[in-house]
Amino acid sequence: MVKFFTSSIAALALVAMVSAQTPLTGYPPVNQVPDVNSPEVQAWLKEIDLTGAPTIPLHKGDPPACPNPPIADECYWTCDGCAADDITACGASNTWGLTFDDGPSTDTPKLLDYLKTQKLAATFFLIGSNVIQYPDTVKREIAEGHHLASHTWSHHALTTLTNEQIVAEMKWTEKAVMAATGLRMKYMRPPYGDINNRVRFVLKKLGYIPVDWTGDAFDTNDWQMPTMSEATVIATFTKSLDAYAKGDKSKGFYCLEHDLNSMTVGVAQKLIPLGVARNITIASVAQCEHDAMPYQAGSTSPIPTVSGVTPTTTATTAGTSTGTAASSATPTSTNKSSGAGAVHAGALSVAGAFVAIALMA
Repeated sequence: MVKFFTSSIAALALVAMVSAQTPLTGYPPVNQVPDVNSPEVQAWLKEIDLTGAPTIPLHKGDPPACPNPPIADECYWTCDGCAADDITACGASNTWGLTFDDGPSTDTPKLLDYLKTQKLAATFFLIGSNVIQYPDTVKREIAEGHHLASHTWSHHALTTLTNEQIVAEMKWTEKAVMAATGLRMKYMRPPYGDINNRVRFVLKKLGYIPVDWTGDAFDTNDWQMPTMSEATVIATFTKSLDAYAKGDKSKGFYCLEHDLNSMTVGVAQKLIPLGVARNITIASVAQCEHDAMPYQAGSTSPIPTVSGVTPTTTATTAGTSTGTAASSATPTSTNKSSGAGAVHAGALSVAGAFVAIALMA
């Protein structure tokens, strides 16, 4: 009884702490496609040239139905499996690229607690509408060695939006994350994996690299809970891990997981040990891609670096720095001969000064 009471008080304190965050102000309505006629979006549109964008009809629905017949030269990943030059597999061998979509949420801190105890780094694909509500959680993600990427402002299917609306979705999210952390994101994941050549064209103009996941086998289906039971999610993903462990592990994989609610955060803590038990290294996108500069130039804070990877380019407005993050989140594997390379020697490290600023701001 006493133990339960103490745990309940701790849980209530955590919820209160998350809820007490000061939201960022001056942003569009949450979970809605931003107005493209706003002064901010109009200014952003003047900074890029969308001339030459592929002329592909907008899809309908959220998520949209697959066009029948398929549209020529669309290269639609969701329906055709056409990835173009999207990243669809972790670039390091025998490695699970650990990613979480749709946060931050009130349950994200619980996931961060777990990852900290396991000394793991992940990539968080952030929704801008959530960033402005929980900016302190985003600051914590950086302080504890995780990697941030974009998941758009409102989680609408991008193939259903105009080029201008895509710019608005990406830039408002970019602005929110910059306000919280001083970092300009470089990677993104399209909601529902909904991407075609027109969407890619716009994203590239904005400097973003799309990261899909490694096919249906690595969709954990956590988003289907509670319609799908936790036991089914675990059993299905276990089969995928077993098949990977027995196959060609020269490339890693990216999974689809979410820090959306208590159910998805809870099952993540049961899935991750399954990978560790199979000697699969766990890493963030930045580590998987051996990217020593995992944010775009234009960041106003020191750009976190990836231990063991030598930078090949230098950010124009924010150099790299050394130091130890609040948590040394090292990719975990019991397989010492995975051949994954020096990238797995450590996780993102952040200048101590930046960590202090992020936690106090």
